[in-house]
Amino acid sequence: MRKIRRESCRARERGVALLTALILMLAVLMTAIASTRSAIQNARAAAHERDRVLALQMADAALFDAERDIEGGSAPASARAAAFATGQSAAFASGCRGGTPYNGLCTHDPDPARHAATLAEDDGPAVVYGTFTGGVMPDGEAGLPSEAPRYLIELMPPDGQAHLYRVTARGAGAMPHTYAALQAYYRKPLDATPGRRIGWRELGNWSELYASR
Repeated sequence: MRKIRRESCRARERGVALLTALILMLAVLMTAIASTRSAIQNARAAAHERDRVLALQMADAALFDAERDIEGGSAPASARAAAFATGQSAAFASGCRGGTPYNGLCTHDPDPARHAATLAEDDGPAVVYGTFTGGVMPDGEAGLPSEAPRYLIELMPPDGQAHLYRVTARGAGAMPHTYAALQAYYRKPLDATPGRRIGWRELGNWSELYASR
């Protein structure tokens, strides 16, 4: 009888030990799953942030390209260069759709968001990087932007001492639908000496604007 009781007690102990081991294994498994999920989410967040930074860098490259365009680009004797040098208002069209050779040149709009919306159009009038400067930027390869940056140039009201231009630039990341936009002011003296950038800002919620166009 005692032997039977001892065997029964040992069996219960083994059962409890097995159940405890299973619970511990389950706890370890759940912890590992949670850690893996957190690591994946952190990796995705880091990848999206890197891509957003790339898009910002491309938008900044477009700003510099626009400034070179304003300074005459690859054809300093062209009608386009003359329009920038003199602030020729006839070269700047409503909706930025003046056509060749004044592509992407816009009349002043008190609401800068309207030009930002025009810039979001894939087939819109925005000037693709290098069009008037000869600059070349690789795109579409792994780790490189999915498309070349682009910009619009807006003629601001004159101040009597210089021509003032507002540039709105769009850059893309390597991932689909990752975009950023910057806006800057460029002041070009009336005496045709080189101008300079006098301020810039990032346009917020650009990805949402692009997605809703």
